[in-house]
Amino acid sequence: MKLKRFVESLALSLALGSTAGCGDALMDGSYAGEPRYVVQGEVKSLAPSSEKGTTRVTLAWDNWAREGDITTYQSVELTSMNPPFDYQLRVVDNPPDEVLNDFNPGLIGFAYLIVYEDLDGNGVPNGEEANRWSNLRGMARNHVVLFAPELTGALKASLREWGRIVNVDDLKPGFNLARGVCVGTDSSFDDLEIVPNEPVAVADPQDDSVRSCINYH
Repeated sequence: MKLKRFVESLALSLALGSTAGCGDALMDGSYAGEPRYVVQGEVKSLAPSSEKGTTRVTLAWDNWAREGDITTYQSVELTSMNPPFDYQLRVVDNPPDEVLNDFNPGLIGFAYLIVYEDLDGNGVPNGEEANRWSNLRGMARNHVVLFAPELTGALKASLREWGRIVNVDDLKPGFNLARGVCVGTDSSFDDLEIVPNEPVAVADPQDDSVRSCINYH
């Protein structure tokens, strides 16, 4: 379970979402249910879009430790187009088990936060909308969202053996926010630290002014 696989499989998953029917949209801004989790922060910059659609911010759940070709999206429309501006993504559904990673004996999910232009209105990145990082309008450069449906001692032990989460004991059942921790290696990204909910900045993928310990190449 290498993080290089984590990063590469998301790009593959996004491309397969439309061609293989693996992408699913769980919710959008029209649903007014009680949120299970809220991601919020500032959109610092957005890449220009060559085609006009609906600009959406989404969590893209990637099961890189399983098939690597199933991604579920949880997204809302962005109403402002002139960065910087605040955003809020209210998540009303848990990701399904099939898009979580199997850290035998337990499941855990990893999601990127990305902004894309929804050209066909289906709420799912597909085709040229997301088959390259350069086609994304924005992304959280140093945060990922984790989800653990159940947190057991055995799962924690497995995560400690994996060694990429520096504070496993701070992981809680349900949704968690993690940020990258630079450790000076050439791995796809260094380590993750579970943090309390904090503002998550989103920026143009080419915006080098945003520091990151997660290498999205």
